[in-house]
Amino acid sequence: MIVRRIISSQTRPLRHTVLWPHILKEEDCVIDIDEREDAIHLGTFLNDELVAVGSFFKMSSPKLSFERQYRLRAMATHPDVRGTGAGKLLVQTGIQLLRDLRCDVLWCDARIKAVGFYASIGFHRLEEIYQVPQIGPHQFMWIEL
Repeated sequence: MIVRRIISSQTRPLRHTVLWPHILKEEDCVIDIDEREDAIHLGTFLNDELVAVGSFFKMSSPKLSFERQYRLRAMATHPDVRGTGAGKLLVQTGIQLLRDLRCDVLWCDARIKAVGFYASIGFHRLEEIYQVPQIGPHQFMWIEL
């Protein structure tokens, strides 16, 4: 497996399949800040097939006091390769890129079913569980870089 930077449009098929099947068209699986200059889109490839995606954005949360923050959004791993390390490799690669950029912290709104995954990488939980409309329960998580 190898992780490399990708363009935002490459994230859409996995976003649609894994995260947002309620959106009618794959091409509509867009985040409004996908094209920002600070956006980092990563993909994990297995035998040249894109099997995991994640998008990192310079974004601060008032829940954290760190100065230089990034947010992980739309992390998705194809169901056929879950448990193989594809997602973990992607997040660890993103963490290293952010460390190189001298970021202080990475945070995310984790789906409840993914909390164990993030915790295994070293993310901490913050606050209570909350609902994201049309998607379900989430928990705020963060890791100091």
